[in-house]
Amino acid sequence: MKGLRVDIYKSSGGNCSNHGLSEFCDEAILVASPDFPDIPEIFEDEPRVPCVAIVKRQIGPGEPYLTAYPVDFDGNIMKNGHMMGGCYIKTSDSRFPAKYPVPLHDRQEW
Repeated sequence: MKGLRVDIYKSSGGNCSNHGLSEFCDEAILVASPDFPDIPEIFEDEPRVPCVAIVKRQIGPGEPYLTAYPVDFDGNIMKNGHMMGGCYIKTSDSRFPAKYPVPLHDRQEW
């Protein structure tokens, strides 16, 4: 898969992702999703650079809430069972679909 390289911003207080991708990686590849189909396909995923996708969620009235989720090897967005682990994704590239860092939901309870 190809997409836009993004940084994973972590808390200095430690990782709370419960062995999510942010525990092992400092960057990810943002790939296209149904909500953001125009993500440029510039960088290819690597073993230590996993893929994530951003989806829109409507939480009450107003603007949609953007959330990033891991993407599996088949390109499926893994939304079920994932929650916020304290990390965010962002890049200085102007093609990033948000003006602010997006929460990365890479934590799972086992």
